Amino acid sequence: MVDLAIIIVSYKTRELLDRCLTSIFTGEYPFSYRVTVVDNASDDGTPEMVVGKHPDALLIRNNRNVGYSVANNQGIRKSDSRHILLLNPDTEVRAESLAAMLRFLDEHAHVGVVGCQLLNSDGSDQTSWFSFPVPLSRYFEKAPFYPRLARGVLKIEDKYPEIKENGACRVDIIKGACLMIRRTAANQVGLLDENSFLYADDIDWCIRTRRKGWETYALTGCNIIHHGYASTDQEPYITITSSRRSALYLYRKHYPFSFVAAWSLFIYIEILYKTALYGARVRMGRNDEKTLSRLKAYRELAGDIFRRKKKHSIK
Repeated sequence: MVDLAIIIVSYKTRELLDRCLTSIFTGEYPFSYRVTVVDNASDDGTPEMVVGKHPDALLIRNNRNVGYSVANNQGIRKSDSRHILLLNPDTEVRAESLAAMLRFLDEHAHVGVVGCQLLNSDGSDQTSWFSFPVPLSRYFEKAPFYPRLARGVLKIEDKYPEIKENGACRVDIIKGACLMIRRTAANQVGLLDENSFLYADDIDWCIRTRRKGWETYALTGCNIIHHGYASTDQEPYITITSSRRSALYLYRKHYPFSFVAAWSLFIYIEILYKTALYGARVRMGRNDEKTLSRLKAYRELAGDIFRRKKKHSIK
């Protein structure tokens, strides 16, 4: 059994994945590790690059895009390690940051998930962790009472005194671009929810680990580079449909009915507005691929709304 399994899901990110794997394999680590790349049917030469340039990585090749959660679970099931790191292919790691994260889990038995500070390509700080969301939280999530409010909604309590080590910060959710989880915690709460094709899987996993009594920390003094949105920018249709469906699924799974109703209303309004907006742009002559893809996505989501309402009315 190795100390750390590094799972990377790739989709048409050959050049960035090459840089990511190079940053991993050129590092020196005080622990043992194994890298698994799960490729979701990339047609840009990604699998061939992994085999040719990084033979030490285990490659799992899917014949279709099965989504983020399913692919990560494939990699986790193939691994045998004390801890698991979910890592995006558009990252470049620093050995000392991974070592600090693993050491933090080893030294604090009640911590189930740990992350670090992500950096943008220019070296500036990127949002790397956040509190559990509630409706309209973007407008008041910086308020001092917000974390307690969000945890109260989900009925999650802080069971242990906060760790006061320099750079350790107790948080609710670690961004899935670089999320390290204790194998024991993953075994207890289960793998990523495969009902989510893309997005919100990190939120769901962190909610479930917290409900089982595990704590989540970010190490603010450790960092890696995350270039960001390498796969999702290529596929606006998948990005739009998956993000809205995953959000609605997450809310219905974890939140009280009143919160689900409010959130659903906001998302439905956005979907209908964007359907009309992109429809108007196409009628005005904007027939580029991305605009047409966005219109297709919002029309499909609008269809979801009315199909759901029809299904409820039959009952």
